Amino acid sequence: MNAFPAFILSGIIAAMAVPASAQTAESANGPKVTYPAFNDGSHIHGPKLKTSDLKGKVVFFEYWGINCPPCIASMPHLQELQEKFQSKGFTVIGSHSQLPSPRVKQFLEEKKITFPIYQSLSIPEAPCPGGLPHAVLIGANGKVVAKGYPPQLYDLVKKEVMKMERGLPILEGVELNKYKSLAKTVVSTGSNIESKITPLRKKTNDEEAQAVCEAFDAWLENTKEIVQARIQSDPLEAVTAIMRLKTAVPSVKEFDEPLAALKANRDLSKLADLNKKISALEQRKAKGRKISESDLKSLTQAVDKFTESDNEATQTAAANLKKNLSSLAAPETPGK
Repeated sequence: MNAFPAFILSGIIAAMAVPASAQTAESANGPKVTYPAFNDGSHIHGPKLKTSDLKGKVVFFEYWGINCPPCIASMPHLQELQEKFQSKGFTVIGSHSQLPSPRVKQFLEEKKITFPIYQSLSIPEAPCPGGLPHAVLIGANGKVVAKGYPPQLYDLVKKEVMKMERGLPILEGVELNKYKSLAKTVVSTGSNIESKITPLRKKTNDEEAQAVCEAFDAWLENTKEIVQARIQSDPLEAVTAIMRLKTAVPSVKEFDEPLAALKANRDLSKLADLNKKISALEQRKAKGRKISESDLKSLTQAVDKFTESDNEATQTAAANLKKNLSSLAAPETPGK
């Protein structure tokens, strides 16, 4: 008797799997993830990624398979999340975790999926436990927020994106007693956080004060890496990120030169204005209102003028806006 082909067997197992409850965890307590190598050989569909692209982003990483009915059913919802939050520092990444098949790319193209899909990638700190689909939500600080059956994680995405927009908490995971007033210390416009930390550095015999300083230093190092990545991958967001960091930590001077260069780039100023218009259309679409083809066409033509620029920052910013416009042009997903 011939054995079932592996891909059929894997599909049956996935379909029979009982969805595990989402295992939620505080961002500070979840492990920091090591993203896999996004090689061209494993790329199936959508934008190609570099690990640096994910620095400071909220990521919804889903293990799925073409022969798994619940996986297929989740795709429109993942696309909806991508369209709603990608302009706010969020992305979905799909890891096709069954045997390779030409049906995968065909399906993704038919459904007009715009987020990146790779073959058989895994996060070492949060591997797939067996049943599909399985999702891992990763906060902007690179730590696991929650993992489990994808629909149980959808509502957490907005929470993580909002947390990122408010500013990453600096003292997550630090047990505070004497310095409870610092518990909500976050990066926020108009707040000089450094001035609150500096006096504590002198209290060398105060363990709690030193724990606060160590947490601040770790946060600052991580934030500098995020800002540097933003300069390379998202010049428009980089301006905001640098100014926010300089407000929080005035002693940081290393980004003064790149900030001056970005501000002096008149094309970026024009692209920032176009980005506001694109964001307005994204909000319109999120509310279920129709977007006119003429608006999309005029914005696309306006952005196209910058794609051939000799300036790398201008090229990168224009390419990012083109991706956002492509998502806007995608048809509404069922149930929206």
